[in-house]
Amino acid sequence: MSYLWYIDIGVAIVQGVIVILLFRNYVGIGFTRLGKILLSASAILLVESVLMSVIYYLWMSWGLGVEVAIPTLLITALNLVVISLLYAISRL
Repeated sequence: MSYLWYIDIGVAIVQGVIVILLFRNYVGIGFTRLGKILLSASAILLVESVLMSVIYYLWMSWGLGVEVAIPTLLITALNLVVISLLYAISRL
C-alpha cells in the first residue's frame, strides 16, 4: 500500500520540476504584463507541487490507506498532464 504514496510523491516532484522549467521559459517576458501573470501562475503551481509532496508524505506517515492514495494519485496524475501541456505550449 505505501508504494502508492511513493508514486504520489514522485509524481508531485516531477510536476514541480516541470513547473520550474515552465517558470524558466517565462522569465524572458517577466517584465511585461502577461509575463508577470504567467510568472505568478507558475509560482503558485510550484508552491502547490511542494505542498502536495509534503502533505502526501504526512498522510503516508499517518498510515492513510488506499482509499486516500488512489484518488490523490488520479488527481496528481491529471494535474501533471495539464502542467505538461502548459509546458509544451510555453515552448512554442
